[in-house]
Amino acid sequence: MESRSQTSFRPPFKGSILRLTAVSGQPMDPKELTHSGGVIGRGSTCEVRLVDPTVSRRHATIVCRDDHWIIQDLGGTNGTLLNEVKIEDDLGMPLAEGDRISVGPWTLVVGDVEQTSIAMQTLDDSGSAERVRRLSPAETASLARHRLNLFIECAGRINQAIDEQSLWESIMLSSLEGSGFGRVALLRADAEAKSVEIMAYRGLGGDGRPDDISRSLIRAASEGDIAQLLSDDQPAYGQSIADLNIHSALCCPITVDNVIAAYLYLDARGSEASVQHDATSFCQALVKIAGLAIANLRRRELMERHQRVQQDLEAAREAQRFMLADNHGEMCGLPYAVQFQPGRDVSGDLFDIIELDGGRVAFVVGDVTGKGVGSAILMAAAQSHIHSMLVRDGDPASAVTAVNQYVLTHSPVNRFITLWVGVLDSNSGLFTFVDAGHGHWAHCTADGEASSNQIAAHPPIGIDGDTTFDCQTVQCAPGDRIVLMTDGVVEQEDPSGEQYGMDRSLAVLRTSRNPVEDVESLHRSVSEFAQTDQLGDDTTIASLMYVGD
Repeated sequence: MESRSQTSFRPPFKGSILRLTAVSGQPMDPKELTHSGGVIGRGSTCEVRLVDPTVSRRHATIVCRDDHWIIQDLGGTNGTLLNEVKIEDDLGMPLAEGDRISVGPWTLVVGDVEQTSIAMQTLDDSGSAERVRRLSPAETASLARHRLNLFIECAGRINQAIDEQSLWESIMLSSLEGSGFGRVALLRADAEAKSVEIMAYRGLGGDGRPDDISRSLIRAASEGDIAQLLSDDQPAYGQSIADLNIHSALCCPITVDNVIAAYLYLDARGSEASVQHDATSFCQALVKIAGLAIANLRRRELMERHQRVQQDLEAAREAQRFMLADNHGEMCGLPYAVQFQPGRDVSGDLFDIIELDGGRVAFVVGDVTGKGVGSAILMAAAQSHIHSMLVRDGDPASAVTAVNQYVLTHSPVNRFITLWVGVLDSNSGLFTFVDAGHGHWAHCTADGEASSNQIAAHPPIGIDGDTTFDCQTVQCAPGDRIVLMTDGVVEQEDPSGEQYGMDRSLAVLRTSRNPVEDVESLHRSVSEFAQTDQLGDDTTIASLMYVGD
């Protein structure tokens, strides 16, 4: 006989908008996250708000990096599941089309459910509940001895599956061979069993996709037990059952880490009477093996995703280490210090200090929007370009103008860089600079004053090719310092969500007297404020002192 099969395919998720659709838990409208991402939790400011005692205030976060979406658990008590597997690593996991995110009682599907599944209505056979019963473990405890070899063969086939598509096929083929049912489907169902997603199906009779699924059967199986539709001579309960003449059916939950990942649904119709007497026992044992195999496959897939991310990040970190300046030193007799700390991923911050002719020193700090490898690559390219322009011309305005055109030409439309470029003359103390959308800097005087003008004169680079960048100046006295920082300092939040801010930064800088003290004391203060050494964003602090005669 001809057999037909069909399986679903979930491609990696890419794009500027991520859609989350709830398929279990309290009803909610689909949520769409933009490139800025969002937080899942019960807090009032969360982009995806799930109000339930089992959900933490800030439970998980989803961010977009290089057009790839990453989910990260934020340490909630009950954890976050991705495809029924708990997310363990702080690094976060890439999301794929059709992934299922479980937070408390909710399951959220990545992408449009209508596009990633075959949706169908279940048969409303609630009036025939007496035909459906759950089987106790005692009734399904053993396999017949003469069936053992077949079961071992089926178990081996399932465990050899290399991906979920081949696993679904192995489970279906094994269940048909061992049970005698005429057709099989692997399903996901919502909490009320009103509709299901058909992940795969197979029919020995060549009639393909099952047209109706018993809601009562799935509802009974959703409690964790195998459910069976019994054959009897009672009147038909539902037109579809009568039309299709289904006389026997079985629904077995497949669990992964005590969570139902799928249902194995089998039925027999009309004159089909080949259902084995121990079909229930056989399928019960089969779904236990299947649950273990699914868990192993999904853990392996998450591990491979994690390893790919780590490899990309390590390559980018190695490139950044190669480009970093010394933490402190002197250039043209001017002391400087810098402290650089990436956030959870490779940094998008850039820093450079360059010796120019005539006893001048260029000082550069910038921040690329976004995170991940793409931001780091753009950072490295921009830093290299502005370095060469400053060495050639020594003029901040012309250097920023050139790198603006470069970024517009070579980066995606959603990427830009805030940039602060200054040149300090070691002879006169004149600091000439361009602030392109950065704003986070301070002028610290030798007598302990610290001030900041956080209003940048120009927009970030990479936005408008017609922008004219002009220089501003600061006259430094001996002992004055220019301290630059990225937004990872001023925007760092404490556990309550309050930002560190520039006022706290200036208060710390008023107590220090040299570049090393500037960067060390400010970094220490930010970490104490955040109550963690793992800051939320890339953090760069740099200080340059004018010595004078």
